[in-house]
Amino acid sequence: MSQRYDRIFKGGTCLTPNGRIVADVGVKDGRIVAVGTCDPQAAGEIIDATGLHVLPGAIDTQVHFREPGLEHKEDL
Repeated sequence: MSQRYDRIFKGGTCLTPNGRIVADVGVKDGRIVAVGTCDPQAAGEIIDATGLHVLPGAIDTQVHFREPGLEHKEDL
């Protein structure tokens, strides 16, 4: 069987448009490709996420670095 995921986050809490669910999250090439039940045999790495929230990465577009000057006001 060919590897389908680079890694699976197993059994974590995911927030979806339909509410909170406990699910596996399959990742391939740095992208989420599956949310639900993932076959652990189809991954190179399994991460136990039981009791943890699994969220995609995000970019904060409202960060102010305040450089040059006023670095004390940075809000990163």
